[in-house]
Amino acid sequence: MSTRYVRRVSALERYSLVLNRLYRYHVDGILEGEGAVDAQQLQRAVSRAAAANPAIRVRFRGLLAWSRWVDSGMAPRVHELPMSDWDGCSEQGAMFLRQRLDERGGGPIADVLVVPCRDGKTRIVFRTLHAAIDGRGFLHWVSEVCRAMRDEPLQGSDSCLTDLDIQAQHAADIPEEPATEPTACIPVLQPAAKGQRGELDFVWRRVTIDHSVAQLLPRSAIFLADWARQQQAGPVGFTIPVDYRGLRTDEMGIGNLTGYVRLTVPEGATTRQLMVQLGQRLKAKADCRQFPGIKMLFWLPVWYMLRELKKKVDDVLHDVSPALPTGGIVSMGQVSADTYSFPGFKADMLYGIPGAVGKLNVVFLNYPNFTVISFSVPASYNHDGQLDALTAAYVNHFQASGITS
Repeated sequence: MSTRYVRRVSALERYSLVLNRLYRYHVDGILEGEGAVDAQQLQRAVSRAAAANPAIRVRFRGLLAWSRWVDSGMAPRVHELPMSDWDGCSEQGAMFLRQRLDERGGGPIADVLVVPCRDGKTRIVFRTLHAAIDGRGFLHWVSEVCRAMRDEPLQGSDSCLTDLDIQAQHAADIPEEPATEPTACIPVLQPAAKGQRGELDFVWRRVTIDHSVAQLLPRSAIFLADWARQQQAGPVGFTIPVDYRGLRTDEMGIGNLTGYVRLTVPEGATTRQLMVQLGQRLKAKADCRQFPGIKMLFWLPVWYMLRELKKKVDDVLHDVSPALPTGGIVSMGQVSADTYSFPGFKADMLYGIPGAVGKLNVVFLNYPNFTVISFSVPASYNHDGQLDALTAAYVNHFQASGITS
């Protein structure tokens, strides 16, 4: 008899549960293409892929430091939705995206929505709880389902590694760094005035560029920093997630195997300078440096952390302070639409909805002949259409640049 899959809930995952209860903290992505998708056939493929990757079937169990993700044996459910007017470019017309995955009471950490749309596209929405899965794990999951739909062998994964495990493995290799003053980074967009912000909400936009852009991460950081400094002077810094798979471990886990580094963007910075900075941070294994006091989160109840966060979340999201960086930029790497096609369905693209956290999040995927980029901000940063203006300018800039890989 095989051993039941069990993985410790890491400290960062515990805080992700707090963020999910505050609003909705998912790793969601949309597989867009043409063709009719049989929901029952897709359910069989999801069940087969889940059996090979039991981390997608887990449920939250336990308390505090004894919390675990435990295999329930139940695959994520596929739901077929009615015909929709949704265009897949934003949250508008997609109320079904507002449904939050909730781990309380043994709730699932993933599901799949089949959305036929009046524009002739079929959009398959893969929804996952960020507390149990990260971006690279999400890509693996979607790829496995598509392999199952093609009746191909599955890669499978039973890794129980956590981010803290990897950080502990490399703790002795991290050099000492001199203490520095916390930096209060300016935002890219200016928020609505206090009292005019309404309830916490997030909006997102998806855009495409008709070619692949070389070094898009540092180029995006420079573009966004310039945009921010048109509004006000100040330091700019972005959180950059670092995938541990292939870099710090050979295991292909689905859970949160991600570290983070800060990319500082000085005025007049060049793409090369930012690439050098990132390389230096990775060489110093800064992505393996644990957040100060992170292990205290094992001993704080989620309800307590949520209560304390609610008291200050408005100030944290809208004030210029060391609490949050300018934003986050996530590169999901180079992919091919063929990876996600299967009989009866021709994929155009897979793209992500950035996590609902912080002042700005940007996620992009490079395809051989185009690039898809998604932006997410609190709704209070788009009260005058600021995000729409930013995304339009971003597309115009990189469309005209013609910088291809």
